[in-house]
Amino acid sequence: MQKEEVTEAELLNYIKENDKIKLDEIRIEYEMKKYEELLSKHSYDIWRGKNGKWYTYFPDEEKGRVLKKRNTREEIEDLIIAFYKEKEENPTVEEVFRLWLSKKLEYKEIQKGSADRYETDFERFLVKTNFSKRRMKQIAADELEDFIRLQVAQNELTMKAYSGLRTIIRGTWMFAKKKKWTDISISQFFGDLDISRRAFKKVVKDEKNEVFSEDEIPVIVDYLKKNVTIWNLGVLLALQTGVRVGELSALKPCDWDGKNILRVRRTEIRYKNEKGKNVVDVREFAKTEAGMRDIILSDGGIETLKKILELNPDGEYLFENESGKRIRGNTFNKRLDIVLNKVDLHHRSIHKGRKTYGTTLIDSGCEDSLVMKQMGHTTIETSRKYYYYSNKTKAHQIEQIKRAVNI
Repeated sequence: MQKEEVTEAELLNYIKENDKIKLDEIRIEYEMKKYEELLSKHSYDIWRGKNGKWYTYFPDEEKGRVLKKRNTREEIEDLIIAFYKEKEENPTVEEVFRLWLSKKLEYKEIQKGSADRYETDFERFLVKTNFSKRRMKQIAADELEDFIRLQVAQNELTMKAYSGLRTIIRGTWMFAKKKKWTDISISQFFGDLDISRRAFKKVVKDEKNEVFSEDEIPVIVDYLKKNVTIWNLGVLLALQTGVRVGELSALKPCDWDGKNILRVRRTEIRYKNEKGKNVVDVREFAKTEAGMRDIILSDGGIETLKKILELNPDGEYLFENESGKRIRGNTFNKRLDIVLNKVDLHHRSIHKGRKTYGTTLIDSGCEDSLVMKQMGHTTIETSRKYYYYSNKTKAHQIEQIKRAVNI
């Protein structure tokens, strides 16, 4: 006899029609098991009072716990089941956010430092407004839109701050949609959400605070070269290579090829551990994929690296203190502050040195691909939009205008 293929659906239908399995019995057994699972989540005792009523406590976010009573034990257990069933089938925004964030970390899609930033934004926007306590299934699209628009208006958010809010909303609701806890398609929601640029707070940046001018750089470099310390050489190398301060502090001797290439392969990271304590560590990967790069060194950069190795010939990292401990990134910011104070210049972070480096590359006519490579950017638009500021002196700019506009 020739065998015919039987689908699973056909097989299950045959079993049901011929009463091979007692489906009603299985259903009852499953419901009882589910009942016991939900009941086991309840950590409080159930007791009968002297008045014959049955009592138990329920967790409460505001009061810690609240007392409930019913006439029979069955009624109090049904109340418990209903409570935990709602939590399971219709969780709060905060419960979904926690699940989404834990999965992102478990799958290594984000680093702990990024998770800490998400936590901070969630606390700022959703916890403080009590929106975090709302049940997912009760939130309609128009309510979510009103909430987002209010946050932009009331907190006077910049577009950058808004992107942080959008990230946690998008991630939380996308996770909820997969679990069938919401009908909102968050991708379509944000596609339809049209917030005017006028709604966002404008930040006017003063160019003199964004870069070091062409007449400030020689003053700073001269001081650093005349006052040689491992910390000053670190600041100098940052100005000569445009590396991020986290990349600077994570450099090792093996990252330099001894000639004109400096490899960026890791970065310093900050995060909070399980106890909430701040931790500073080194990650064996740069900030981004584009950050994994080979920087071409100038002659000045090569000389600086030679001096660094003279001061620290046997260290695991290029920059270590007298005790052999790696010098952290924020130490270089503090050192730059001291240097600027010594040469009578106003405060700027070492990141402004990175912007100065990017500006110099573009002003010098370097090819776009080279600028992107040196800076560790994926597009030249990033370099030009966020890292390019005129650092010419006022006199230089006036002279340029006079030459350009001869009418």
